[in-house]
Amino acid sequence: MFDNLPRERIAFLPTPLHRLKNLSESIGVDELWIKRDDQTGISFGGNKTRKLEFVVGDAIANKCDTLVTVGGLQSNHCRQTAAVAAVTGMRCILLLAGEEPEEYTGNLLLDKMLGAEIKFFPDDAPLMLNQRLDEVMDTLIDFGLTPYAIPAGAAMPIGVVPYAVAMEELNTQLKEMQFFPERIIVAVGTGGTQAGLLLGAHMLDLDIEIVGITVLSPKEEVEERVQDLIERTIQKYELDSFKPKIIIDDNFMGKGYAILDDAVVSAIEMFAKMDGIFLDPVYTGKAGLALIRMALAGDIASDSPTLFYHTGGEPALFTYSELGQK
Repeated sequence: MFDNLPRERIAFLPTPLHRLKNLSESIGVDELWIKRDDQTGISFGGNKTRKLEFVVGDAIANKCDTLVTVGGLQSNHCRQTAAVAAVTGMRCILLLAGEEPEEYTGNLLLDKMLGAEIKFFPDDAPLMLNQRLDEVMDTLIDFGLTPYAIPAGAAMPIGVVPYAVAMEELNTQLKEMQFFPERIIVAVGTGGTQAGLLLGAHMLDLDIEIVGITVLSPKEEVEERVQDLIERTIQKYELDSFKPKIIIDDNFMGKGYAILDDAVVSAIEMFAKMDGIFLDPVYTGKAGLALIRMALAGDIASDSPTLFYHTGGEPALFTYSELGQK
């Protein structure tokens, strides 16, 4: 699948797939498994490393020497971009939304250690920074560089493709394990991961619900974003058109993006104490909370096989001193 596209083999693949035995018993779901894309390898791993294999492959094929991307101060995507740039010998420039802190922690500290050049934008939200990419690219070209622009979360067709390929990897594992989930629960921010999973499921003719737990935007906005990404990917790579069943749940956004509340803390602690799995406070913590509450409310039946897709992000844990104190 998509074997004709340039790709830098950076991630540690396939990532593990295993059962959450203790959590499964605690919340009453007989077959509850987890896909561990928090273990894709370099720089603490995460879902963006998969995406960046294809993104950087495309950048190298186009003879680019500099990766430019955007995100929040604790962006997992930016940290993984900086790591991939380091591994491939490219320059990395990060445009981050927010004030420069007095102390660098979590992902931001790792960005610096990985050699990324960082510019802060106190008045911009993360997605707003996409609008600055063209201007920054022009400036870098004037300086004699050959930059490659990556929007927030690598939410573009070349960033959707890797999760269609990931679905092929997952399908192989599911057959080997004889585990056949009815649904996949995954955190959704910019939408590229869910778009890729939906595309892959369609291409493989798999009947699996892919439930996106949005952490960034309301349901309708995310649905449009995922639909747009799928349509653009289909058009770019001349794929068969289809109408995806996009399921977005915005009941677990809490007080807002990257704002930690007691319910998310409880979900993070439950995964850790039950099965030794660390979730992050921004993305997977909210998806984990959704899984637990849906199971306890009966929205997920006890005999309904379910897969939790772990997209990574653990370094952000170290920026929340209130964890463990609630």
